[in-house]
Amino acid sequence: MSAALRRRVAWLIGLHLLTTAVLLGRLLVLTVLPDEGPAGRAGHGVRLRAQAEHLLTWTVDDGRGRIRYRNGQPVSDADPLFGAVGLPDRWPDPHRPVMEQGRSGLQLTFDRVLQSRRAERVGVLEDAAGTPRGLVYRVAADPGWDLRTTLDPAWQRVAASALADYGVREGAVVVLDVATGSALAMASRSPRGAITAVRAYTPGSVFKLVTAAAATASYRYRGSDRFICRGAVEQPGIRMRCWRVHGEETLTDALAASCDVAFAEVGAALGRRAFEEMASRLRLEGVPLQRLSGRPVLAEAEPGRVFGAPGDDPGRLANTAIGQQDVRLSPLAAANLVRTIAAGGVAHPVRLVEGAEREGRLVAFPRDPDRRVLSPYVAGWLAAAMREAVVSPLGTAHALAGLPVTCAVKTGTAERPDGRVNAWVAGFMPAERPVVAFCVLVAGEPAAVGHRQAFGVTSDLVRAIARFDPRAARPKIGRDVERNALPSSGIDSMMVRGWSREKRLPKE
Repeated sequence: MSAALRRRVAWLIGLHLLTTAVLLGRLLVLTVLPDEGPAGRAGHGVRLRAQAEHLLTWTVDDGRGRIRYRNGQPVSDADPLFGAVGLPDRWPDPHRPVMEQGRSGLQLTFDRVLQSRRAERVGVLEDAAGTPRGLVYRVAADPGWDLRTTLDPAWQRVAASALADYGVREGAVVVLDVATGSALAMASRSPRGAITAVRAYTPGSVFKLVTAAAATASYRYRGSDRFICRGAVEQPGIRMRCWRVHGEETLTDALAASCDVAFAEVGAALGRRAFEEMASRLRLEGVPLQRLSGRPVLAEAEPGRVFGAPGDDPGRLANTAIGQQDVRLSPLAAANLVRTIAAGGVAHPVRLVEGAEREGRLVAFPRDPDRRVLSPYVAGWLAAAMREAVVSPLGTAHALAGLPVTCAVKTGTAERPDGRVNAWVAGFMPAERPVVAFCVLVAGEPAAVGHRQAFGVTSDLVRAIARFDPRAARPKIGRDVERNALPSSGIDSMMVRGWSREKRLPKE
């Protein structure tokens, strides 16, 4: 054997002996001093992972991020909007701690944002009998990001309390900031735990705002055009009775008094294409909600609908014009519709989430650009007619005339196959300088009950803005006469109207 070969063999034998000595020494240290040694700790108080399989491991803090209001306050409400969390249906390993996952609402949509990278865990040593012998290690959590919403805690509390106080079983309240289009409140009540604020319902006469917009934007009608309501439609192919006899009226009066006869005639004359064009412009057949990665921020949000089947016969058009037949809108969509009117015809999807934040750092989500969908003239005329619904003794919302803040409103009653109704109130306030837009829905109640609850919830919202913003309170003009401060449409003169302050609940 050559000298070079002997040196190589000796080097390999020495390396083998050295490696064996190191491993034996490591084993000795771990046996005698299991918490010590060069690899005995993977952080403060953490044993080797090799020992984890011999320990009872518990997750003491999931480390999941919090959903917060616009002011940073964590949400504490049980509203289904915020969603629920739970353990996954299938665990990758039943012996390992598994972090909870979002199951619905915002918790589901933003699960990857809220979920922690590592939960806080502790390991407890058990003896042969399965009795815990004390804490062995603790792994600190690596928490997820918090989610900052646009919701205002005061408005959310008012909306949720109003629904509960008036005994609403199924319904919703949506409050939007007129200037920004952000959601200030989205409260839902449902026996099934659904997010009713984004569910699509038959809107009834609230949809007459869309019909009126299509009528004026197409230059077919003006607010001063006159109709005669004798209590029933007198046109071939249309069988419809109005909820009262209105007599001679203008289109403005018909919108304020919610005359079915006038709007059935308008709908039949407009044709299907006019409805489809206005619905497309207002994006009523989609989900008017903030989108991220091409999807709405709430998976439960349902799209609206105008027509559910082909055809443009007079009966279908007349029913569509008054918000029946196949028409569906969510309370969110209705609130965004009146917000668009209050903003002078400028629209954008409702913003619900500002961004994700962690350790004081906020990463804002992109904002949607503004879009003009109605001319200032059409929006101004609709706003004036909605105001007339409150100030006129014949208006369907005259019960709101004596409240401390002026408002402009469109009511709605959607008849259901079970004989019950969906009662709607959608509007904005103050009427002169709109700050917030809102929608109240009470679903599946007898007409008298539904309207009483809807108007009661609306009155709480109006009183709330008087507390939140004292500048919104109505000016003192007279005892029984109020000046309509909305600008004149140029067609109708509605500057001064008088009425009795005696309250009544509308039939419509």
